[in-house]
Amino acid sequence: MIDPENRYCCHQCWKQYVNENRSAWPFLDRMILCPTCGNKRCPKAGDHNLACTGSNEPGQPGSAYPTA
Repeated sequence: MIDPENRYCCHQCWKQYVNENRSAWPFLDRMILCPTCGNKRCPKAGDHNLACTGSNEPGQPGSAYPTA
């Protein structure tokens, strides 16, 4: 179960939090960024278990932002 304080940790935690708390607002009210490099396309922003690449390039494996 996701602690409400950590629900914005990464995209995976946010999805799990919404699935566990059906009364939760299902839309993000903030951007989820990598806590290490601050990039939104970094794989660590998609899943906190992945390594930070320090890159904001689209299409990185594990990123929540696929190629355009």
